[in-house]
Amino acid sequence: MSDARDHHIVSQFYLRNFATDEARTKVMALAKEEGGVAVWKERSIKGIGYERDFYVHAVEGRPVSVETDINRSVETPISMSDTWAKIVAGRSADLDASDRPILYSLVRHLEARTPHSQQIQGELAAMAADPMSAIEFSEEERELYAFMRSNPSSAKALFNARAAHSFVDAYDRSLILVVRSPIPVRTSTAPVVAMSIPAHPAIDLPLPGMVPLQRLLAVDPHTLVSVVVGDFGGTFDNIELPQDDVAHGYNRRVAAHFSQFPMVRHMVCGSDRLVEDMTWAPYDLIAKTPAKIVFKRRPDDAGR
Repeated sequence: MSDARDHHIVSQFYLRNFATDEARTKVMALAKEEGGVAVWKERSIKGIGYERDFYVHAVEGRPVSVETDINRSVETPISMSDTWAKIVAGRSADLDASDRPILYSLVRHLEARTPHSQQIQGELAAMAADPMSAIEFSEEERELYAFMRSNPSSAKALFNARAAHSFVDAYDRSLILVVRSPIPVRTSTAPVVAMSIPAHPAIDLPLPGMVPLQRLLAVDPHTLVSVVVGDFGGTFDNIELPQDDVAHGYNRRVAAHFSQFPMVRHMVCGSDRLVEDMTWAPYDLIAKTPAKIVFKRRPDDAGR
């Protein structure tokens, strides 16, 4: 096992792009606390977005960690790339088609490695046991999920292998779009937001019952990257939003994810429209100062 046992489920090099201090060690973030309370304040990047021994599975009864593998095979190549250097330098307008491999890998990797992703995997495995499931699983998929249900250690090993995967398989055929926002955009410790989109024959749908979707990732406070996996001939574009409506809609979706999904524990954001979106989400405002905002989930929603 790796000596490090606090495994960051979202990369620290990624979170540093949202830092609010010169040393790039702190962010403003909303965090879930006990009793349905959520508190927005300044937080250390090292102190958020980690789980104890998260990337550990058992092999013949012995614990094996892939945390170091993730760092070596995925995080380091991305963080040392020319693509990431553009983003860190605030040069997202310079991102072009040559940056497709890194952008694609970043989006797919940050989606796959989180507790939220693991929870979805477990929910799909449970749904596959139901012949009346809303998702039309193939027989091969039902067999795979049955194996995962009966072999939790193997299921975790499969998840960890995916978390350590570089995801460069379909960058050259998928649709990748860089969207530069006129207003700050939010992120979270489950940073990739999946949003349904109109059906298109070029979109990959791994499960028969899946709805078409795009994956959205904020790579800095003013830049979103959209990936639609499929056979689009490697289409790439880099655009600037003329208005802020789309960015506001994205920010509200991030707030909804924070509110709806238990494993999304931190939302990294400024205070702009935070009270408006969280009281919609639905939370009540308890206290507010320039440095700290406290919310409480409404009683009828406390179990969500």
